[in-house]
Amino acid sequence: MTAGSVAPPLYGVDTMVFVYHFENHEELGPAAGRLLQAAEEGRCRLVCSILTLLEILVVPKRNGQEELCRRYRQVFQSFPNLAVVDLGTEIAEIASDLRATHSLRTPDAIHVATAIRAGASAFVSGDGRLGRVKELAILRLDQISLDPS
Repeated sequence: MTAGSVAPPLYGVDTMVFVYHFENHEELGPAAGRLLQAAEEGRCRLVCSILTLLEILVVPKRNGQEELCRRYRQVFQSFPNLAVVDLGTEIAEIASDLRATHSLRTPDAIHVATAIRAGASAFVSGDGRLGRVKELAILRLDQISLDPS
């Protein structure tokens, strides 16, 4: 970034963003692909919990899809403008507050808490149960502005 320039927006992302893209989800795969492309091009930044890697590997491992597992691991190790954050004490505290206040499931609370801790402007998810969260804007993939300007 140059002096005086504004950092691109930071979005927390749910596991399903990656699933929709890599598994070519008919309805949401294209929107997930646009978000990932925007991050790759530096028009936005993404943050997710390491829990995302755990969640994303379960079904491919169960189905013996080692190539898909390899692709997922590669994304989480080297994708541009994607920060994968370990679960630490601060995130656990925020997540417990979210669970206590909004009755979120533990994984959802961890994902949202990770985004809050990272300073994300919104969390991208298709999970309607997250709509009750007031601490951070919850957006669907089709609600994100990815204008190149």
